[in-house]
Amino acid sequence: MIAARGWRWPWTVLAAAAVLAGLWLRCYQLGDQVLVDDEWHALHKVIHSDAPGIATTFGFADHSIPLTLYYRFLALHGGLTEWVMHVPLLIAGIALLFAALSLRETGAATRATWVTLLAISPLCVYLSRTARPYALTCLLCFVAIVAFRRWWRRERGAAAWGAAYALTTFLAGWLHPITLPFTLLPFAYYGARALLSLRRDASGLRAPLGRLVLLGGITALLLAAALVPPLVNDWSRFAAKAGTDAVTPESVYRTLLMLYGISQPPLLVALVALTAIGVQRTWRRDPDFVVYLATVTLGAAAAIALARPQWIHHQGVYARYLLPALPFLLMFLAEGALACVETLRAPAWRAPTVLVAAALLWWAGPMPDYLYRPNQFMGHLRFQYDYDPGHNPYVLEIPRDPIPEFYRELAKRAPRSLTLVEAPWRLDSNFNPQPWYQQIHRQYVKIGLVTPVCGVRDFGEYPATVRALRMRELVHLSEILAGKSYGADYLVMHLKPWKTPPDAEVEWPDVAACLPGIEWKLGPPVYGDDQIVVFDLKRAR
Repeated sequence: MIAARGWRWPWTVLAAAAVLAGLWLRCYQLGDQVLVDDEWHALHKVIHSDAPGIATTFGFADHSIPLTLYYRFLALHGGLTEWVMHVPLLIAGIALLFAALSLRETGAATRATWVTLLAISPLCVYLSRTARPYALTCLLCFVAIVAFRRWWRRERGAAAWGAAYALTTFLAGWLHPITLPFTLLPFAYYGARALLSLRRDASGLRAPLGRLVLLGGITALLLAAALVPPLVNDWSRFAAKAGTDAVTPESVYRTLLMLYGISQPPLLVALVALTAIGVQRTWRRDPDFVVYLATVTLGAAAAIALARPQWIHHQGVYARYLLPALPFLLMFLAEGALACVETLRAPAWRAPTVLVAAALLWWAGPMPDYLYRPNQFMGHLRFQYDYDPGHNPYVLEIPRDPIPEFYRELAKRAPRSLTLVEAPWRLDSNFNPQPWYQQIHRQYVKIGLVTPVCGVRDFGEYPATVRALRMRELVHLSEILAGKSYGADYLVMHLKPWKTPPDAEVEWPDVAACLPGIEWKLGPPVYGDDQIVVFDLKRAR
């Protein structure tokens, strides 16, 4: 027992507080977030494809087949919004906290500390708020890894555990094939153990191997039903994503920083040391559990690196591919942290000490820098590419053009009292300056889609005639000119793109050509410089 029975309640309070904190961090301003970067992969597919087209291709930009089918269903039955796009990932991120609390291989104090670390993990929080499959695949891989061990050890309800493994492996692989090393390596580990037992007991080998073959066959059939059609139909594009980029020692190091949610090298050393203590502590209690998790997580990390998928040399990409390993990494960190707090003679101080340490760890991470309100672009790579601004090109290579004075004037008004429509835009962080501007003016923002007023665009845009999409933060310039204000106060037209790096090539509408039509409808602008032209929508009304 880590804590005496009389002192168990502080750990219960800590776990409850951690779950509430995790819920708040995952929900904070979520309803106001603008879809950016990879979140548009699925949206583009919904706009331009039917259900068979979604189900039978991975796409050049992976759209996550089942998640996109879910989005298409919503678009056809009531309309697709940012909120409903985020709901499955939000639920998965919260469910992971409860899954950690239910793991019997750890004690009550470890589980409370562990769920605290999961609740404040910047990577877990970010991906639980992002319309991409990673929070779901993390939860499913966690269940699959635990369920396989329960099934192999013939624990109570072994058949149900086997079914849970097959189902979660199938769903995770369908959501994103990058998860397969995590979910299939349990076969390699326990298969190797069964073969090694041959020397000791040849008569007892047939039954364990038969069980593995049966479960493996069921799992393979499920995966084949989901993955063979897109593999056959789209093999060239799927194969083109492998063997292109490679991890480097620097990217592995920066990936570790992101997994731990920090940017300071000395703190990384301390956390790795605590993790090592936690591994040793768990080894003394259950060596098979440690070797099993090491085989699955480290083996998967090596397999993904050897596959050399696109962009793997970027730490943010490798970190999210390794997300299924993160809960177990933090579990060992929790064990190591407890080894330290148990040196306190007064048991009553142990849980509060963990709480204070976790708060300091959160403060050392990236979230305090971007939780200002409003911030509708928390998924922008300015905040998520690297947690150290000194190593983040989306901070270091931004254009040095002056911030338009209009935004500084807005900053003199009460925060959150105005709404701007910003148009045109690009969905990629390289060409999206809104986080920088919003941090200054502290007003709400909506993205103005200029199709067809300033030409027809289909990247990050769709016309107002697509009624199945009911996005709250994406509005149409054509409807603004027809008299619909969307509750906004100003229309800000950007004459030229923001480019990171500054010499990047990017397609941009000819805004100067469509300004006369806008002015004819809305009246003369109230502000203009060589970057933006601003129209007062309230005056126009």
